[in-house]
Amino acid sequence: MAESRGRLYLWMCLAAALASFLMGLMVGWFIKPLKETTTSVRYHQSIRWKLVSEMKAENIKSFLRSFTKLPHLAGTEQNFLLAKKIQTQWKKFGLDSAKLVHYDVLLSYPNETNANYISIVDEHETEIFKTSYLEPPPDGYENVTNIVPPYNAFSAQGMPEGDLVYVNYARTEDFFKLEREMGINCTGKIVIARYGKIFRGNKVKNAMLAGAIGIILYSDPADYFAPEVQPYPKGWNLPGTAAQRGNVLNLNGAGDPLTPGYPAKGTSYLLQVATTNMLGNHFLESMMLSLILKIKPTLVWPGKK
Repeated sequence: MAESRGRLYLWMCLAAALASFLMGLMVGWFIKPLKETTTSVRYHQSIRWKLVSEMKAENIKSFLRSFTKLPHLAGTEQNFLLAKKIQTQWKKFGLDSAKLVHYDVLLSYPNETNANYISIVDEHETEIFKTSYLEPPPDGYENVTNIVPPYNAFSAQGMPEGDLVYVNYARTEDFFKLEREMGINCTGKIVIARYGKIFRGNKVKNAMLAGAIGIILYSDPADYFAPEVQPYPKGWNLPGTAAQRGNVLNLNGAGDPLTPGYPAKGTSYLLQVATTNMLGNHFLESMMLSLILKIKPTLVWPGKK
């Protein structure tokens, strides 16, 4: 009996010693990274401040001017030249590697021979107003060629006609307010929405869900023209005659429409163009602000003239 108790006592001592060893090992393991992390944080903070100290407004202005002085629509030769220019600049900055990788993607270009436009017609179907094909060039851009006309990629051509309804930012809550509080139905209407708050593709999607047959997007000065700041190129405000460009395709970040979720490098299965989720309705592109000069928004959603 005494021998059994002795063995039990011995095993208990060994277990306690092992537990103490493991506990000490764990404490040492977790304490060590904390010291390294603190040092690492200070190290990364020093790099951060060094980078910030090297950022100068005049450099940013110079690079921005260099990258935007010529049109560089995706897939065009000028866009490729700009990519090589950025690659060269990054190598000058001392990066170990800066590679150009080729991707085959589905792109959307405006039909320059039969371009989209917006017009106002009278009771005799005569056009009494028509939007311009191009904006007036800002100072210093008079001789620039190959300017892309205002359009939103992956929008469809068509000739919808209907009454106009102003829908603010075309958010879900905006359509709820129109339908539930103001009793305005957008079915069969062409809606007018201002840019901002949400992605333009979601504006189009919301308009389609509300039954609209078309949407006109514009830049409201209340959102894109700061007080006491001059318009581009003298300042960073959007000129009053300018129109935004972008795309209205909703893929939730899936990338190329023909290889959603996969790299478009020639090794992925391609969807047919006809089966991709393009716009089914005749939704229109963004146009100049001059179109809505005679349209007065409600007091619920004031803009800016």
